[in-house]
This record gives sequence, structure tokens and C-alpha cells, in this order.
Amino acid sequence: MEEKRLEENRQLRERLDKMLREARRNEKTQSSFDEFSLAVVAAQGPQELFELLLEKQKRFRIDEIRLCLVDRYHEVERLLTENYQSRYDGLSFIDTETRDLLIANIPDTPLLGKQVLSKYGWLMKTESTHAYQSAALLPLKRGNEVIGIQMLLSKDANRYNGEDGTTFLQRLAAMIAISIENCINRQRILQMGYQDGLTSAYNRRYFDERLEHEIDRCKRNKTDLVCLFIDVDFFKLINDEHGHQIGDAVLVRLVTMMNDQVRSSDIVARYGGEEFAIILPDTGIQVAHEIAERIRKQVADQKLIIDDHTLTTTVSIGMASLSQLKYQNDLQRKNFNQKPNDKLGQLLLGKADEALYQAKQTGRNQVVIKKMAS
Repeated sequence: MEEKRLEENRQLRERLDKMLREARRNEKTQSSFDEFSLAVVAAQGPQELFELLLEKQKRFRIDEIRLCLVDRYHEVERLLTENYQSRYDGLSFIDTETRDLLIANIPDTPLLGKQVLSKYGWLMKTESTHAYQSAALLPLKRGNEVIGIQMLLSKDANRYNGEDGTTFLQRLAAMIAISIENCINRQRILQMGYQDGLTSAYNRRYFDERLEHEIDRCKRNKTDLVCLFIDVDFFKLINDEHGHQIGDAVLVRLVTMMNDQVRSSDIVARYGGEEFAIILPDTGIQVAHEIAERIRKQVADQKLIIDDHTLTTTVSIGMASLSQLKYQNDLQRKNFNQKPNDKLGQLLLGKADEALYQAKQTGRNQVVIKKMAS
């Protein structure tokens, strides 16, 4: 009888010890989650936020993470990635139409289990489709709108199984959705300080900052960069004959047409008055020339109707490339890689401006590529 009682006491102590260990483990997990939550909410920008969501979150026994955001107005990717050199592994963007096809009908609560892998396999890299055995899909919603999804992947078939942990994951999804939305809104506010009030093109301050950054990135990646200078022909005459309101309309329309011809990663800026500048990173001179010609032709072909009168406008464009500067500097036995980027930017802008002046002097409504001295 005594032996039976001792055995029962031993088993009871073991169960109690197990419960205490589990409680301490849960307390530690909760503490880590609280710390992680505060860090996500306090993230100061996209780079810090994505590092938390795609890398540091892996400390919660997660093998891999995928984050897909809905880019409803084709602005989210630009707002969250344009100022950063690194691309975030695991981050992707989809438009509204794709969202409606793929994720619009997901439930409000997380989905767990192996079936997530087959249903949402498009989120994973082809080479990793068979590397994971279970997954959790977190719907990121603000109100009734899906703004994205996050997938947590594990090589352990029992890591995400059944309904275990859905309440915890639902709180995590809500916190992430709020943080992403806040980050997007902060970037919108920051961008407003970089925009020209009339045309919504970037202003000169932003252009100068980005030019230095893009030159540095293109030098590291050994790719070319082209700068375009664009000026509205006879703009003073337009203002004098039709008034400044019509002149403003010409500038606004020009920015719209330039944005139609460039990528979201290119930088279109109002450099001063009727003069605009465009940075085309990772672009060779031939492709850049084709873009410039499309802009020139579109401007010349589209008429502006004013009080039953038709106004035709044209632009002159000068352009110069980073590779041409490198070639010229090499000929002069200068070290291109050690030249400060702001000096390279000034040289590049100067060469594009010289080409623009040549376009003006030789008839306007044309594109001129600055030829470097040999």
C-alpha cells in the first residue's frame, strides 16, 4: 500500500514538474512575442519592419516566411522598397485583380496544416515546394479588406496542425496588418515632402538624393544609369499667350506622359520651372534613347484643347550615361570607383544639360545624346 502511494506521489510530482516546465516555456514564448510585438509596432521604416517580419520572426521555430502584399493602386511596392538597396527575400506584391483570384475569399482566422502548402504554393519558390511539411497562413486584414497574407513554413509536419495556436496567430496577424498599414501611411507622408506641389513629380531635393544613391548602387552592381534632362519648348510663349493656368496644365500633362513611359522604379522630377529630369537606373543608353523618343513623340502627338483652339507642345531632351563618364575618366586615368557619387552626379547632370542645350540650339523637339570626348 505504501509503495503504491509513493508511486502515485512520484507520478504526481512528474506531472507537476512537466506543467511547471510548460508554464515557464509558455511564459518565455509570451515574453518573446510581447517583445517582438513592440518592436514591430515601433519599426521606424520599411527596412526595419521587413527585417522583423521576414527574418527575426524565424526565432519562433519558423523555418521560412513569405509575405505577400496587395498593391491596389500600384504604389505600395514603390513606397516600401524604392529607397532601399536590398530586396527582401520572401516579399512579393500582387495587384487587386490577382488578389481577387487568389486570396480574396480567405477566412478571417489563420489556416493551418499541410493543405496550405498546396493551395498557396504560388507563394513559394519552385525549388522549395517539397521542402516543407506544414504551414500557417495568416490573413492580413484592415476592416473587411485583405491587404496581404503571411505564410509561416515548417519542415516539421506537426508544427502547424489542426486549430492549435490559431488565437495566438490571429493576434499576430492583426498586429502585423496594423504595422504594415501604418508604415505605408508614414511613407506617403514622407513622400509628400519630396513632391512638387503642382505636378506631383519628385522635387529637386529628392532627385539629388536619389541620384547619389542610384549611382552608388549601379557602380556596385556594375550596371549603367542614364540621366535625361527635358525642357518644354517655347514655354514662356505659352504662358504669355495663354496664361499661367494653361502653362501649369502643360506641365501636369507632361509629367503624366513621362510617368506612362518609365518604370515605377525610375525617378521623374521637376528640376526647375519647365525643366524636368529623369533617372533611369540599370538602363543602357540605347534603351534610354528609345524611352526618350517615346516621351518626345507622345508629347508632340497629343494636343491640348483650349477654348476651341488646339495647342501643340514639344519638348527637347538631352541625355548622358554613367558608363560614358566611366569611359572618359578611364581615358584620363582617373579612378572612377573612388570618385564621390555627388561629383559623378554633378558631372552626369552637366553632360545631360549640355546635350539639352544642343537639342535647343539645333531645332528643338528632338533627343540628343551627349557624346564624350575621346
